[in-house]
Amino acid sequence: MKDRRARPVPATGQYASMMWWTLLVAIAVTLVSCDEEAMKNLTTVTWAHAVNNKTYLEAALASDVAMLEADIVMGHINGKEGPPIPVMAHPPATSSDLSLSDFLSTVAQYNNVNAKQKGVKLDFKSIDAFEKAQALIAPYSKPGVTFPLWLNADILPGPVEATTPPVDPSKFLKLASGHPRAVLSVGWTTKIGGNITEGEYSREQIGTMLRILHEHHINQTVTFPVRAGIASNSQPVVLDLLRETSYLNSSMTVWSSEGDAVEVDRLRALILTVGLERTYLDVPHELAARLHLPPADVSKN
Repeated sequence: MKDRRARPVPATGQYASMMWWTLLVAIAVTLVSCDEEAMKNLTTVTWAHAVNNKTYLEAALASDVAMLEADIVMGHINGKEGPPIPVMAHPPATSSDLSLSDFLSTVAQYNNVNAKQKGVKLDFKSIDAFEKAQALIAPYSKPGVTFPLWLNADILPGPVEATTPPVDPSKFLKLASGHPRAVLSVGWTTKIGGNITEGEYSREQIGTMLRILHEHHINQTVTFPVRAGIASNSQPVVLDLLRETSYLNSSMTVWSSEGDAVEVDRLRALILTVGLERTYLDVPHELAARLHLPPADVSKN
């Protein structure tokens, strides 16, 4: 008896074209779906830190991370003399093999030929570096540029008697508002670690942030970087901050240094109360694993 089971029909001509078009649509829908899921759960956004030299920049671009965080100071390119320029380095370093100009152009070139865009978080360590960077940032803060651009600085003194001087808040906000496409990442200087294991954001510190944003008529997206070990003790005031700035599509970016003391249960409660759709998580892998957050396809209702 002949085998009457259906056999696959070769995909030829118009039928093949239709199959190929259907496949392309399915792939596009899948990519959009993945982006939508990431927006529902911002804690799944991944980070590369201190991308302050050419070697690490190449590695970060070749990796699966979504956001490249880098530090900017006034300094020099290794082996070159002349007036200081914005370079990628973390204090106390003032030299690098990578300038801010080359950093941005390299990321832009990558994004021009890759569908999966990588964003940048530029962490300015002084107001001088930010002022000198304005012309360099401008081409990438135009509406036609699609990759995420964050402008970050600690603009206010923060918890536990932090001694690091903040970046001038008025000058930073005035200049940053000239880049309306950019996300403003504005936070507080902090001090924790070693013998210091406790601290919290005070109502006065939160109130000062709210006041200065209002005084400078900020109307672009804002995220507040809050240190995990301190934020976990500060749920009421952090919730107040985000409620009062919801008109700015505000979020919090929870960050932590290696070795920070963190009350994990408190931090998890804060994140779930704020919502996965309003919380970026930039902490060591070990701490992230201990939080046991819901998977990528689950968000706060």
